[in-house]
Amino acid sequence: MKPNYVLIGCAATLFLITTNCSKNDPLGLGNNCGTAWTESVSVEVTAYNNALTTFAENPTAENCSSVKSAAKNYFDALGDALKCVPTASRAQINEAISEAKAEVDKEDCD
Repeated sequence: MKPNYVLIGCAATLFLITTNCSKNDPLGLGNNCGTAWTESVSVEVTAYNNALTTFAENPTAENCSSVKSAAKNYFDALGDALKCVPTASRAQINEAISEAKAEVDKEDCD
């Protein structure tokens, strides 16, 4: 398994964090963007990181499947956070997330 989709996810997370709207919504997104979404993504990032670490220490098919599952959950969490991204940036991030999910799907754990 080649976790090169990690870079895509990290880049998307970094972008989301740097464009996070504050509690007073200075970008006018009207989506109640505060720290709650970052906490949700943080939970998924931690689970993904733990799965990658476990797989690196013991590269079994079961641990590979755990990485794939954690990756998909992480990318889903990123997708949920898109409401806090200015509209102009959403398409690019959505595309990156879709590409990362496709890459995860084509990885073989056998």
